[in-house]
Amino acid sequence: MRKSIFLLAVVLVGCGDDFNEPATEQVQAQHTPEITNVVLTPATITHMQGNGGVLVTAEISFRDNGLDIRSLWVQMPDGTATEFNKSANTQTGTFTQDLVMSTEKVGSFALEFWLVDDAGARSFNRRASFEVAWIAQSSDWTNRLGGLPHALHDVVWSGNAFIAVGEGGEILTSVDGINWVAVDPGTDADLNAIATWESYVVAVGDEIILQSINHGESWIVKDTPTAINLRAVAVNASQFVVVGVDDSASGFVSISEDRGDTWQAVDSWPDENHAFTDLTYADGLFVAPTRCLSCQIGVQPGVKISTDGKVWNDIEVSDEGIVFQTIIHDGSQFILAGWTWSNSLVFTSPDGSNWTELQTPVQGASYHSATWNGSKLVLAGGSLCGMGICFGDPEVPHGIASTDGGTTWEIFSIDDDYLSAGMAWGNGRFVSVGYSTTTWPFEGAIYTAE
Repeated sequence: MRKSIFLLAVVLVGCGDDFNEPATEQVQAQHTPEITNVVLTPATITHMQGNGGVLVTAEISFRDNGLDIRSLWVQMPDGTATEFNKSANTQTGTFTQDLVMSTEKVGSFALEFWLVDDAGARSFNRRASFEVAWIAQSSDWTNRLGGLPHALHDVVWSGNAFIAVGEGGEILTSVDGINWVAVDPGTDADLNAIATWESYVVAVGDEIILQSINHGESWIVKDTPTAINLRAVAVNASQFVVVGVDDSASGFVSISEDRGDTWQAVDSWPDENHAFTDLTYADGLFVAPTRCLSCQIGVQPGVKISTDGKVWNDIEVSDEGIVFQTIIHDGSQFILAGWTWSNSLVFTSPDGSNWTELQTPVQGASYHSATWNGSKLVLAGGSLCGMGICFGDPEVPHGIASTDGGTTWEIFSIDDDYLSAGMAWGNGRFVSVGYSTTTWPFEGAIYTAE
């Protein structure tokens, strides 16, 4: 309202009329306080410093022609705002204010500061950020392969061998996760995901479904759905289900009930523009996170669940704009991981319908892979930056692990400039496959940890 009156005053005075009241409003507008700078001391603190919290001093420099500042407001990173009584009879000066900041989560955190005077005029917000830094330790992960010509997207343990798949029809197998052999699948289609049940292994990708019955040593093309990019696959004793996105950016589902010999697309898909990002099967339930490809970046409708792969129900996980990347089951609950522009998020559900957000120790991580070895849950990912935009914060570690179902976490980093796209456990070790994010085209890489 005050801005509108000021603009009206300028127009009317320009016409030669004398309007004292708008002129008074203009003078009052000049008395609005201003924050010129905010300095935090310390500006960087280490993870869990002070046993989870430290005292940070904010020095606020201000300018106020009205000499009537009444209060300082501070909005904390969790969104809560607190008013502090302040007064000053000088046009310029500084305030100091002590704040207790949490050190429980790694990342960059923003605080908002503003001043209010006796007339209720409010200054523009001034933002200050502080960092909770992770002290990097020696990595438990060992690079086994690097510089591969194609990015790798997923890996599975078949009971006898690790099998990794990636772009350009790349398939590699390994008995121990250390020594790898390239396999010719007879296609150069990009492969996105892989799953196994007993001796059957199914790999899916861009317009292709492949199957192996000898732990990845040889492959047969089972289906070539036209204009379909298959993103994930889940298998059980009676059904093989693949999901992805069609050329209209809508979700796609295809089912085989004869162990991969024939496939039938589900033709009653209820939603347009909602594509699958992953799929898992456990406790008689298929659970698939989805993403709206035509929506604003970050909008995430939730998950879809099905008992037969044919009829799916929508489940809301959160009202935040989340992109979910990976889902697994740890024997007792589903674990769903994703990210927003400012935070990394992990949810759990005992039944696929009711979801609870877990507290995680890193802000800004982007999780793309997950696995469970019977006692430890591991999530990992990485950041991608291009054209000035980053998906995931490149300055934070992109790995967390828990042995108590996500109540407490340890932090790790596999390697700098590496994105873990798939992960599996087998033969006594974890295997992560992915790619280097500093090269183009991306170069595939494989890491292991005991």
